Amino acid sequence: MLERIHVRDEFRIVYALAGPHALKDQRDLNGNGIPDKVEDVATQLVAGRHLFSDLMGFVAPLKQPRYAQATSIDVFMLKMERGNGLAYDEVRNYRLGFDGATGQCALRIDLLNSHANQNVTPVHELFHLYQYGYTMFKPRWFLEGTARWAEYALRLGSGPQKPLPLSSVSLQEQVFGTTYAASNFWNRLALLLDPVGRMRLPAAVAHLAYVDGGRVVHDDELHGAAFVKAVFESLASLDRDIGARQGWPAYQWKEADQRSAQFDADIFGRMQSVVRLEARRAGLANSPELEAFLALTPSLQKDPIHEPE
Repeated sequence: MLERIHVRDEFRIVYALAGPHALKDQRDLNGNGIPDKVEDVATQLVAGRHLFSDLMGFVAPLKQPRYAQATSIDVFMLKMERGNGLAYDEVRNYRLGFDGATGQCALRIDLLNSHANQNVTPVHELFHLYQYGYTMFKPRWFLEGTARWAEYALRLGSGPQKPLPLSSVSLQEQVFGTTYAASNFWNRLALLLDPVGRMRLPAAVAHLAYVDGGRVVHDDELHGAAFVKAVFESLASLDRDIGARQGWPAYQWKEADQRSAQFDADIFGRMQSVVRLEARRAGLANSPELEAFLALTPSLQKDPIHEPE
């Protein structure tokens, strides 16, 4: 059903022009035989990889030990029953027919075939692959909160924020019990720890454009990249420690354990340590808001019921 493929660097966009998964918008303004929507997805993903890896220093998914078998990131444009996108955390071999009888090992992203052109869902889902490459932890306040933060590498401004939670109750309500809204918390920490928040965009990235000429990266503002990267690195160490303690093989945790709220306090403790170090480096040790936040001790919560994407 998905009979077309467009390759750009490590990204392979798989799509259809007919059938149930056919692209709703098949415009081809530049007349090169590739729908603009497909080209725009590829351009956005390349921009994201440049920003996350080349500029901010995150290890790209295909360079992580967990994904040593994967040789590409395959993006499927589909008629999805719900949501705009989905990133998978395991290496897969689809035997699509493009790669011969033996197929090719790849990471997978699904995108809604009718999502608005230049919507930032592709880079959001790509950032999930970065998360999965670093750590097995998948609480949604972490996954969706930081992925929504990452969208602002492309979007205008730095995203909404709220004052940091200052009690265990507000921590549960504003962070652990949320998903996408947790970005308010991550955005606030990012701004406090990195008030200047400017990316040094190389010309090749700053001038990237979609087929219709629209800008891919809207400004050079992004706060807290070093902080988020340090959190990822700390969680990579933490999940190795917990996996060893539980006797779980590396990269083979059960899905329920990856998402479990039982590790929220451990994750939060590591994050506090990173915040403390980053605040010291930035000369913010006397910030009352940060000091109150760093004094928080989260209470252990039962697994929350998450709303669907």
